Amino acid sequence: MRTLTLRELNRSLLARQLLLGRRRLPVVRAVGRLVALQAQYAPSPYLALWSRVDGFRKEQLTRALVNGTVIKGGVMRGTLHVVTRDLFPSIVAAHIESQRGRVKGLGTDPRWLAEQWPDEPSEEAHALAGRLLGTDDRWTIAFTLRAMPWLRTAPIGEWPHNKPSPSVLWREPLAPPEDGARRVVRDYLAAYGPASRDDVEQFTGFRRGQIDPALESTRTFRDEHGLVLHDIARAPLPDAATRAPVRFLPAFDSIILAHRDRSRILPGAYLDTVLRRKNATTLATFTVDGFIAGAWKIERTRGRWTLQLDPFEPLPRRVRGEVEREGERLEAFYNS
Repeated sequence: MRTLTLRELNRSLLARQLLLGRRRLPVVRAVGRLVALQAQYAPSPYLALWSRVDGFRKEQLTRALVNGTVIKGGVMRGTLHVVTRDLFPSIVAAHIESQRGRVKGLGTDPRWLAEQWPDEPSEEAHALAGRLLGTDDRWTIAFTLRAMPWLRTAPIGEWPHNKPSPSVLWREPLAPPEDGARRVVRDYLAAYGPASRDDVEQFTGFRRGQIDPALESTRTFRDEHGLVLHDIARAPLPDAATRAPVRFLPAFDSIILAHRDRSRILPGAYLDTVLRRKNATTLATFTVDGFIAGAWKIERTRGRWTLQLDPFEPLPRRVRGEVEREGERLEAFYNS
């Protein structure tokens, strides 16, 4: 079984995430390639696509969210993600199945609750669910709601769309849960692999019984620690020496959250700096030579967005210049 080095895993991840070179792709196709873009922070999926898609404009994703070809919903790990309309019935069916164990002992029926639920958008879902279920126990309400197929309505206001949009129930058929899980796991390997079973569980939040059937007949490798990694056939494995350009990543970018062992993109020395465990947030970051090397933030003053850089270590002059040039392009995107 072939052993893959850390740099080979890094370059594989960057290639599949469109971070070795921007690609000119339609938004729906790009989102499909990336499986699920973390969207708990409203600007994040826009910035994720800007870093990966040549010529991407904000209105392209907003238009896709408005016309429903791309959907924002709670499909994994209890957080919002952006996925294609084609994937949504599979990923949400598998997500609901992963929640059934928690709901089973509560004495509630998510399907019954969905039948009673109004079709119009709801901004007070927790209170309404409590009234319909006849309980004020917040965990009973929360876990029951998580086992229902929610999506958000179209973005509100001007970009960056920071005002949360209301939730509605998906009323169309869902995929069989087993088929949904198999598809999501295979799509994950195509976008983030090679990956271990723990990595798949980290990304999806699915149960092992949902994950293992999808890993059958995959090609396998080992990492430098001997851990078995799974992959789909013919997925790219670039050479470790492949050049990786500077890229800016948004807060909560899925590439940082997609593996149990994050060292293939986030050096261990910066783990506690980037992942703020106390309040469950992540910094917006930038990469140098394929690995996270600093953080960034942007503020709007006097009608213009201005970028601030925070390298974790001093950068050589040439590298600093590349980071600043890419940062200028990010500023231009914000101000467009």
